[in-house]
Amino acid sequence: MAKHLFDLYRPMPLEIICYQCQQCAEKALKAMYVYLNIPGGIPRTHDLSLLMDQMHNSISISDQLYDFADQLTPFGIAARYPNNLNFDEFRTKQAIDAAEAIFVWVKTHIV
Repeated sequence: MAKHLFDLYRPMPLEIICYQCQQCAEKALKAMYVYLNIPGGIPRTHDLSLLMDQMHNSISISDQLYDFADQLTPFGIAARYPNNLNFDEFRTKQAIDAAEAIFVWVKTHIV
C-alpha cells in the first residue's frame, strides 16, 4: 500500500505512507517472533528494535536492520501525533526502503 500511495497519489499522503511502512515492519517482525516460537507471547509494543532485541538470541540480526527499525518506530505514532515528526518525500522513500528490507529479511527466514 505504501508503494502504491507513494507512486500514484498526489499530493502524497506522507504520514499515512510512513505509518503503513512501520506497520508492515511491525507485522513482519511479529510473524518472525511467532515463527521462532519465543516463549511469553508476542510483546505488545510498536517499538521495532525492542521486538528484535527479544529475538536476537534466536536469530542473527544485522545492525542495518536495527537502524531501519529505529528509523520506522516513530511512524507508529504518526497517525495520532503527526505534528511531532517531519515528513518529506525523501524520508518517506527511505521508510519504504527500510520496511521492504525488514519484510524481505523476515520472508527469507520464514519458509
